[in-house]
Amino acid sequence: MSRMTLTYVDLYNRVSHFLGLTAEGTAPTGTQLTQCQAIVARGLRQFLYPIDLKYGTPYNWSFLSQYWSFSTVGGKWKYDLPIDFSDLLEEISYDTSEALDPLRKISAQQIKELRSQTNATGWPTYFAIVPCRYDIELGTTYELWLYPTPSGTWILSTFYRIDPVKLSATTDLAIGGISACEAILESCLAVAETQEEDNKSTHHQREAQRLIQAAIRFDSGKATTGTVGNLYTRKFKVFSEDDLIVQDINTTRDIYHADR
Repeated sequence: MSRMTLTYVDLYNRVSHFLGLTAEGTAPTGTQLTQCQAIVARGLRQFLYPIDLKYGTPYNWSFLSQYWSFSTVGGKWKYDLPIDFSDLLEEISYDTSEALDPLRKISAQQIKELRSQTNATGWPTYFAIVPCRYDIELGTTYELWLYPTPSGTWILSTFYRIDPVKLSATTDLAIGGISACEAILESCLAVAETQEEDNKSTHHQREAQRLIQAAIRFDSGKATTGTVGNLYTRKFKVFSEDDLIVQDINTTRDIYHADR
């Protein structure tokens, strides 16, 4: 069963056609294939880590958020984080049945200093994220350090941002699903426009910005056509005023050139 989202070959074929390297729907080969794949990789990176122009802050896509739960082991204070771990999105919390406060994040140096003073055991109250060795295939991996050292079994959980795997097979699907695929395609074409076409036009750069900002609004649950009646009162507020207002998307600013 085929899906409406885009595959890896769809993306680099479209880039190849845009650059005039191959006919539409024809796959590039050799150095042209390498060139188009590099453009797609850069376009994906541009898409995956965007700036939300409404707030001027980095935006975290919901599809990069991964739930992680693990159980502590008595006497063990170092735990491997998932291979695709990038960074934490939420605090580390105990299972609700434990009635314990979430852990506080401190530095690895502080964990070491606490352990040097007293190697306490009990339920952990502090944690640190510590980079481990660099792996040539996996990149940098990470550990979670806890203090005090767990004296028993507790269930801890959090949400973290994944570091997506690079597309490689022709049938690999672009991350984000159908709602994101057009924004990804335009992001790739925007890179081709700036990197290979030397900004002869800015059409794809503008379109990439428009689609990425629209995808952010959709992903954040704020995609709407305007205000929707009286959904709240001052006393019993359900939505904030900001949630009920659609900000115009600036389609003239180039997401690849801050001075425009």
